[in-house]
Amino acid sequence: MAGRAAKLYLNGSSKPSLIIDGLKGEDLHGAIGLWGYTNEQAHFSNVRITPSAPQPIKNGSDIAGTWETRCASDAGCGPATMDLHRDGTKITGTWSGPLGTNLPITGTWRNGYVDLSFTGDWPKESRQGVPARPRLPFRLDRRGHGKGRMRVEGRSGGTWVGKRKP
Repeated sequence: MAGRAAKLYLNGSSKPSLIIDGLKGEDLHGAIGLWGYTNEQAHFSNVRITPSAPQPIKNGSDIAGTWETRCASDAGCGPATMDLHRDGTKITGTWSGPLGTNLPITGTWRNGYVDLSFTGDWPKESRQGVPARPRLPFRLDRRGHGKGRMRVEGRSGGTWVGKRKP
């Protein structure tokens, strides 16, 4: 682990087989979990964890402002805008995009780690039949950009990217 990234090297390779970029939370140390899925075999042996020197986590940006975003999921999505405000650790604002216009959005801020959520309506052609409740957790970078996973409670998952307007 270095900063917000973790790399997994297999069989002594000089190139990582897995890179996890954008680790969440403030306390980036602790245990590593390995597991297999139900009805599947998983074998682990000779696992060695080599810690690296901690690197400072830099975050010179803020969430407040107007954001241009684009999301993609198995249930559709597309371009959207967010107008966000921050008061300490609390984030409020509005979302306008495929799931509705001027929808109230709320969230939390922890040293550049942002977790947003709102309730909207699926487009009629998606035939989801229930309200959409997206959750957008991400790490804000110094350029005012964000990207992460989009999870819609019990219905869909995907990715999103966003850029704060200057």
